[in-house]
Amino acid sequence: MPNHTGRLVLTTSDPVAGPDAALLAAALSQSGFIGEPLPGRRGAFSVGRNFLSLLAFSGCAVAIAAAPGPDPGAAFCHVHFSALTAAPRLRWGRNTRPPRCPGCRSRLLEWRRRILESPERPLPGLTCTTCGETRPPWRWDWKEQGGYGRLFVMVEEVFPGEAVPTGRLLDLLTDACGSGWRHFFVQD
Repeated sequence: MPNHTGRLVLTTSDPVAGPDAALLAAALSQSGFIGEPLPGRRGAFSVGRNFLSLLAFSGCAVAIAAAPGPDPGAAFCHVHFSALTAAPRLRWGRNTRPPRCPGCRSRLLEWRRRILESPERPLPGLTCTTCGETRPPWRWDWKEQGGYGRLFVMVEEVFPGEAVPTGRLLDLLTDACGSGWRHFFVQD
């Protein structure tokens, strides 16, 4: 199986916020960011007619596979909504690096052990081994390589840093749910 290219992940700036996926899907469909639901893929949509104008791609000749090809296992760009969870969850990937303490900027080298020991249970806080400050894990600086949220809108098969949401897309998301949005990138 080939390496996962990556995904652009969008989530609320407040990781505790629980946006309504149906309202988001309706707003993104109306704007043309997403197209039709993909058969057999719950919460997944084809890219819409305005997809390329709502993301800013780096490079001069953007070429994405925007539809499934004849090989059912072939990767293609599409948008997927995660299920809404009861508490903030960490999305991370092979590109995720140790987060930094927002106070002293020290890296939390053992983050995987400390955070992933209980992925179903949100941690009340992580204590920095350098300065001793304790903060919720979503307050740490993940450098756009991971992050927390309760619902994620994921643009699949986008290499990290290849595309970023435009201000217009972030405004659409904010207007749909009443909360600000941010982005990061992960690779499986």
